[in-house]
Amino acid sequence: MKKYRITSLAMILGSIALVIALNAFVTVLNNKFPLQIDFTTNKMFELSDKTKEFLKDYDTPVDVYILSGESNQDERVSSALGGYSAAAPSIKVTNINMAENPTFGKKYVTDGTSLTANSVIVDSGERFKVYSLTELYGVNAQTGQYTSLNVENKMNAALRYVSSETDLKACIVTGHNEIGVDGARSKLKEENYEITDLNLLSEDIPEDASLVIIARPTADLSSGEISKLDAYLQGGGSLQCYFDADSRALNNLYTYLKSSWGIGVNDNSVIETDMSQSVSLGGTGVALVVPRIKETEFTGSILKNNRTVAYFPYSKQLTQEFESNGSVTVTPVLTSSESAYTTTNELVEKVGGEEEGEFIVGALSADAANGSSVYVSGNTMLLTLDASMLTNEYGLANYDYFMNLVNYTTGADDTFLVDEKTLINNAFTVSASQIVVIFVIVVILIPLIILVCGLAVWIKRRNL
Repeated sequence: MKKYRITSLAMILGSIALVIALNAFVTVLNNKFPLQIDFTTNKMFELSDKTKEFLKDYDTPVDVYILSGESNQDERVSSALGGYSAAAPSIKVTNINMAENPTFGKKYVTDGTSLTANSVIVDSGERFKVYSLTELYGVNAQTGQYTSLNVENKMNAALRYVSSETDLKACIVTGHNEIGVDGARSKLKEENYEITDLNLLSEDIPEDASLVIIARPTADLSSGEISKLDAYLQGGGSLQCYFDADSRALNNLYTYLKSSWGIGVNDNSVIETDMSQSVSLGGTGVALVVPRIKETEFTGSILKNNRTVAYFPYSKQLTQEFESNGSVTVTPVLTSSESAYTTTNELVEKVGGEEEGEFIVGALSADAANGSSVYVSGNTMLLTLDASMLTNEYGLANYDYFMNLVNYTTGADDTFLVDEKTLINNAFTVSASQIVVIFVIVVILIPLIILVCGLAVWIKRRNL
């Protein structure tokens, strides 16, 4: 009996020691390789393949601070940031309890604003970025509710920024009654572009400008302004021109785009009649046109994920004047369906004699010799509207299309966008067969094993 007690005690102590050792091992392993299985349909708690590839060679020492104690931090955000530190050893994530460290954030308050709980700071020592918790989510513009998680795009942009020694610059042309493309400005700013307004009548285009945008001018550019644009493009620049029905009789600009870049702009509207090529902004009564997207290097990811871009009901008709001319090539990117027609009638009604067929509404012209490009859109592509509303409420990829285009034409090879992780209908679902398997394992198999083991022990002890 004494020997039995000693043996039992030794087994108990050994089991406890084994459990403690195993727990310590798993804890260390989990810190290095998070042992989590993500069952969410859109892999909410996993980094995308694009981000993993980006982090593979990222070696800039970066401190990421979460302004919250571990018990009060946002779990989705902290989980995503944990993925960054696991994928890149140079990235260190630390929680900062502001109640215990009230002076910590002084370095990061540069514009008079205050830091808020669960803000995230990305700091390389020389440069830093600060994001509030709201900025890490997509927000419904009407209800204020979080609709998607956007940590990856923000973090990737911040990591590129803090490890870079130069800033990208975008110029928005003014002086011709252009519209304010607030959405485009916001998206460019997120991607670390320095944005300036540019009056071509009195200013030259900066030599280091990566991008120039002309958004729905209603007054023509002078010959001097055209000369400045041409000199900029001959030097390898990138130009984007957006027009709509109000952009008429811009003879100097139209002639330049047609003769030098092979894209003609007509003073008529493309009217889509195929109702399958439309999407409705729910509750507004507004129907948007969905163009056909051609396969290009910058549209591939949008097509692969079956995503949609859309624009307000009418677009100006563009024409491809040539496929190639010397080193310049023209590529149609967005088109209507074959059921569309064109009209100059302001009431957009058929009066007879309208041309019908597939029409170009977005085209890209590239000069391989100079490394320059010109993109022309017959519409403003909704770049004036809130990005989170278009992305999260209506699932439109307008801004991803825009930034993919910008990155492709400016040669920003390390810049990319990741689809936001939607929080809507993100429940874990199982099929009928999976329910049966779970029922058999949990309700039948496990209790049966326990019962058999119990009976075996009982019979063994009964026969002692």
